[in-house]
Amino acid sequence: MDLTEILWWSAGMFLLGILAGAAGMYRGQRKERSRELKKISDTVQRMTSGKELPDFSDCEETMDSKIRHQLLRLQEILVSQKQDAQKERKELQELISEIAHQMRTPLTNLKNYLDFLSEEIEKKGTEPELSYLKAIQSSEEKIYFLTEHFIRISRLEHGLIQIRKEERDLLKTLRNALGQILDQAEKKEIRFEFELPEKMHVMHDANWLGEALFNLLDNAVKYSPQNGKIKISLQENEMFTTFSIRDYGIGIEPEEKNLIFQRFYRGKRVTDEEGFGIGLYLAREILFLHEGLLTVKRCEPGVEMKLSLPRQ
Repeated sequence: MDLTEILWWSAGMFLLGILAGAAGMYRGQRKERSRELKKISDTVQRMTSGKELPDFSDCEETMDSKIRHQLLRLQEILVSQKQDAQKERKELQELISEIAHQMRTPLTNLKNYLDFLSEEIEKKGTEPELSYLKAIQSSEEKIYFLTEHFIRISRLEHGLIQIRKEERDLLKTLRNALGQILDQAEKKEIRFEFELPEKMHVMHDANWLGEALFNLLDNAVKYSPQNGKIKISLQENEMFTTFSIRDYGIGIEPEEKNLIFQRFYRGKRVTDEEGFGIGLYLAREILFLHEGLLTVKRCEPGVEMKLSLPRQ
């Protein structure tokens, strides 16, 4: 082997050594980077699962230790914010409960006094006195109604209501709601047509969904004509179980399809009927908490309200 070959061989070996060293360094750095990413991943996983993070103050000055230290600070901030939110939520719940108590107590006393006066006036009172008493009783009932619904709205809007969904017969919930409006319907001689199965078990909160159904049925009866008709049906598809409540009453204007679900909104055609524009708003909020939908369709005459619950 001459000198030239020796030099070429030495240069090749030197180059191979450099490449082997570089490859080793690359593998080492890659392995170290994988370890750092694994530590960061474990830290994020502990953080998202709500577990307490270890103290990283004694860690060496590596990239993963810096990131994990920042994650620890972020967790401390989030925990503090969560505690503040829970405290504010509790204080708000207590405030609403106190307001409810302070409003209900005088209203209950007022009702008791009015009942006592009613007995006396019916025995000895004059016709004008009886008329005045009925007007006062009517006003008291309206104030009580508004108070209860304002309290419900406040609790719903501030997330203080817990929907307790259980698999129940949806038709039983409907029957309970119907029972609350039958007297009103009989006075107007309204007839009901049903297209319902014998049973239909769906996940829902019977109390709150019952209130939503009552509000829809109450509107259907209130805005139906004398000797009117209301059709109630139940359909299913792959995603939803849907109640349909169809009346043949005064209906709504085309531009009011979304407006009627706003708080205190009253349709242009309902000026002759008593109401506060609360029922549909509450019903939609209740459906929202059920992860469901409440929609309206103009039919002329009347409207069709569709209450849809997700199938689970």
